[in-house]
Amino acid sequence: MSDLTLWTAAGEDPFTALNREERLLEEAASGPLLYLYRFGRPTVVLGYAQDEKEADLGACRRMGLPVLRRLTGGTGVLHEESLSLSLGLPAGHPLAASVHGLYGAFVSVVEGVLSSLGVPVRRWGPADGSPRRRSPLCFEDHLGETLLLDGRKVLGCAQTRRLRAVLVHGVLPLSLDAEAAAAVFRIDPQRVRAAMAPLPLPAGVSPRLLGERLAGAFGAFLGAGLRPLPPPPLPLALRERRRDRRWVIWEG
Repeated sequence: MSDLTLWTAAGEDPFTALNREERLLEEAASGPLLYLYRFGRPTVVLGYAQDEKEADLGACRRMGLPVLRRLTGGTGVLHEESLSLSLGLPAGHPLAASVHGLYGAFVSVVEGVLSSLGVPVRRWGPADGSPRRRSPLCFEDHLGETLLLDGRKVLGCAQTRRLRAVLVHGVLPLSLDAEAAAAVFRIDPQRVRAAMAPLPLPAGVSPRLLGERLAGAFGAFLGAGLRPLPPPPLPLALRERRRDRRWVIWEG
């Protein structure tokens, strides 16, 4: 079994972090790769095919929030304090065989780490009621790849699949400004508070330590040793996306 290559970055430029996932897909064709990162500033991120009109760009400008697009589907996230994790696997890896199987494995590892830290998360199930459909806010959709804490979502996930590799990623919100999220996505703040929750880190557990625990758990799950490497710079073709309004809707 290949080692699990590990990239980590804190205070990352949001544009660089999101577009580095393209580089991750290239590298993951040769072996598993995990990328853990935290944005250096609050940012609105829309899904690959999401209509930019689902975000209030005027409100984003007033609040100084960049509006970017990611390479996976789904709907929008206001990244405040958060920890993002992206796992890339070769297309021939057993876990890459199905969309639901990959989600299940990914979420189970995150659930196991959070449970071991005393955070009582659980998977969404049909008994939780019908999920809200087509909200512009990712965290209003409670589906099988959802982790709940007191009935509110604390992990949002998405995937993309290429010929040679697949990528699944998730975001764990560590803070919540319900009024800001409501303004961005034109919904009532009470809907935001009812749908999602910031992850309560136990005393003594920093975002960095949480990342280390997640990296170790993914390595153990894959039967792979960790191979930490510095995240690579973006090649010119990806840096040029900064001038492409499809990827950078507004950056300020």
